[in-house]
Amino acid sequence: MKSVLESASRRSADEKASVEDVKRKLDSLRRRLSGAIKRTLEKTVADSQRTGLIQALSAYSLANSSGAKDVLWYFLRVRGDALALTLEPSADPRQDSQAILRSLELYTKTMLDVQALVPRRLSEALAGLKTKPLLKDEALRDLEGLRLDVCEKWFGDEILFFIPYIRHDDIEGEYAVSMLKGWAKRASEVALDGLTKLLERMAEFKAVVDLRTEILEIWIKEGGKAKGFDPSVFLDGLRKVINDRMVQLLESRVSKLHLVATEIEATLGSWTKGITDKHESLWDDTMLEMEISNGAALFKQGVLARTHGRNDAVSRAFRGYQTWRHLVDEIIVVLEQLKKQRWDDDLEDIEDDLSLESRNALLSTEDPQMLQDHLDESLSKAYTALHEKMASLIAAYEDSEYVGQISVYVLRMIRDIRSELPKNVSLQTFGLSLVPALHERLAKTTSWTSLEVFGGTFTRKSVTGRALWEGDPELPVQPSPSTFKFLHCLLLDMAKAGADLWSPRAIRVLKRNLRAELGQRWTAALKVQEEKDATQVKGNATNGEADEEHLDRPIEQEHIPTVIEHNNTKEVLKQTLFDVLVLQSALDLSELAAEDELKVLEASIHSKLDLDPGSRKRLQQVAKEYWKRTSLLFGLLS
Repeated sequence: MKSVLESASRRSADEKASVEDVKRKLDSLRRRLSGAIKRTLEKTVADSQRTGLIQALSAYSLANSSGAKDVLWYFLRVRGDALALTLEPSADPRQDSQAILRSLELYTKTMLDVQALVPRRLSEALAGLKTKPLLKDEALRDLEGLRLDVCEKWFGDEILFFIPYIRHDDIEGEYAVSMLKGWAKRASEVALDGLTKLLERMAEFKAVVDLRTEILEIWIKEGGKAKGFDPSVFLDGLRKVINDRMVQLLESRVSKLHLVATEIEATLGSWTKGITDKHESLWDDTMLEMEISNGAALFKQGVLARTHGRNDAVSRAFRGYQTWRHLVDEIIVVLEQLKKQRWDDDLEDIEDDLSLESRNALLSTEDPQMLQDHLDESLSKAYTALHEKMASLIAAYEDSEYVGQISVYVLRMIRDIRSELPKNVSLQTFGLSLVPALHERLAKTTSWTSLEVFGGTFTRKSVTGRALWEGDPELPVQPSPSTFKFLHCLLLDMAKAGADLWSPRAIRVLKRNLRAELGQRWTAALKVQEEKDATQVKGNATNGEADEEHLDRPIEQEHIPTVIEHNNTKEVLKQTLFDVLVLQSALDLSELAAEDELKVLEASIHSKLDLDPGSRKRLQQVAKEYWKRTSLLFGLLS
């Protein structure tokens, strides 16, 4: 008895183990079947190849005893999960672009598949499963792995004649439409949210525009095929997401102009005399020894840089500006391409002209124009901020000992930036309001040394070159050496500052400043000399009355001031007048101030000389002819 019980116990344990093993195998097969069904449903197929979808949905229905309603729900859930999973970010941006297109394809194909299969084709397929016993299906009997021809003799009637009970008619058209619309709303939100996140990882403006083209092409081709859905709703969502990202990239790129201001500020903050403002000559040994192979590109760049005064400090900031300008130009080119795009359906699709025109107006006119408006506004803000920053830097360094060289640096930066301004009308005034004050500082800095040296000769007491006077009466025919030297030194200082700085406007400012300074300083010097001479004459006269007994005593030569001798004073004044006339020709302006200081000085000297009209006219003509002959020696002034 004990032996029988133990044998029965062993058989019971073996049977349980066998049953558990069969359950594990069944669960594994169910998971494999479920995975295969899911992979099939996740794939998008052509309209003519939906048989695989029908079979997969039927298999799910059989495996889970699900009716048509549950099958449709499962299909939409699988497609929704696949869409969300597709939009998960990856390490490769190119894969992100493909993921966006894949999600859009899933979205459009799902709506088309549901409308094509539900309710008729799905219901017919499920109903077909109930027309005969399952094991009598030829498709099952052909599967060698089941070996039904061998195993069916052990099956009972319940298995051999099993017919699945499936609700094939539990879904109506209206309910299917309601389910599809609810899914489409949720899926569109997921797709747009995923698109937003993936676009945030794309930093290239052109890449976003190219992706926009691909997305819109897919949606225009497929999105309008689903019945009962307005494709413009999702299209507007796509446009908003893509346009917002393009605006962000556009504004981000344009705002990088502040880096140019940062570079300028850093240069001024670390200004070192003789290094920051070092200006290299075209004839330096480094230039002459430069390599000229491969088209001499480096040599030509060096010539242009030195001709335009672009030393290291200017070149650094200008290269940064050119890099930024290249990025902006890329945006401008892409926007022009957007305006030329046309969004027409394939010839097979029939769409009214009004719809085509409306879509083209949205995608090729309104969107590019919106981006263009943002670009124009951003450029205006960026250049305004740069202008204000440069103005604040100029004001901050107004009292610096390097203010002259700093003004030169800022002038060159304004000139170079203006040479590559965008074509926007609102930007054409950039920097212009800063130029007059910078020109004033340039003029004062450049002419200060020459004026100081020249000012020491205003009260000369004799005429150098008196023997060269000509005519009757004899009058000067060339300026004094000090005047010629003044013009020569001024020209050298101008060249040292850089010939590229002396635009017509800068020359006019320099001449105006020189006319004012020369007139004021010379007039003041002559007035001081007259007062001094008058004091000396009065003192000598008083001494003469008090000391008549000493009249016969010889007077030492150094105590006889030559400037008070009548003839010598007249000659000095004539030479001074001629110098003034030459300087007037050299510093001639098309528009003179009403109270021009040099003209006032000329009138003052005339009143002291009392020259006859003929002599006065001859003096003026000779001065003009002299400048006409020698003006080429002073090229920057002529």
